[in-house]
Amino acid sequence: MDSKSYIANLYNRYCIYYNTSRNVKILNESIDIYAHFNDVYGRTLITQKDIIDSFETNEICCVKKFDNINIPSLEAFTGFLKQAMDTFVKPKKDHMCTYITGVLVTESPLDDNSIRYVKKFRHSKSYLFSLHGWSEIRLLLVNPSNKIIIANKPGKKVIKFYNF
Repeated sequence: MDSKSYIANLYNRYCIYYNTSRNVKILNESIDIYAHFNDVYGRTLITQKDIIDSFETNEICCVKKFDNINIPSLEAFTGFLKQAMDTFVKPKKDHMCTYITGVLVTESPLDDNSIRYVKKFRHSKSYLFSLHGWSEIRLLLVNPSNKIIIANKPGKKVIKFYNF
């Protein structure tokens, strides 16, 4: 499988649950797929107006194709994800969590330093001692030609979605 067909397949998977866009420019970075998911869950007592509690979860996915993967390109992309977290996460009383998922797709061979960087990458934030929720970055490195998916620890929770 080549990266173009993998990205097209991924776009079709995103369209089922996410609001998706292709070839978008976000924060001066061109992204192949931008997908956003928002879920609000609330419990009520007797009527719809008697709300006991509610919470909101979000996921923002950015998929980008790279010709070559190296440490500077990984640092630039993770810097973009951190900036996206600061820009798009709006903590408030009902906010529970927001996941920023960054997916790098490449056909070039993966070196050990890049694999180690992705596996060790972690970035999360807590808002108002977690009373207004938290946010976390999931990072995945996908090589569709060799059918390899490398993920950081939070990214392993969603690795099944990105399988071939």
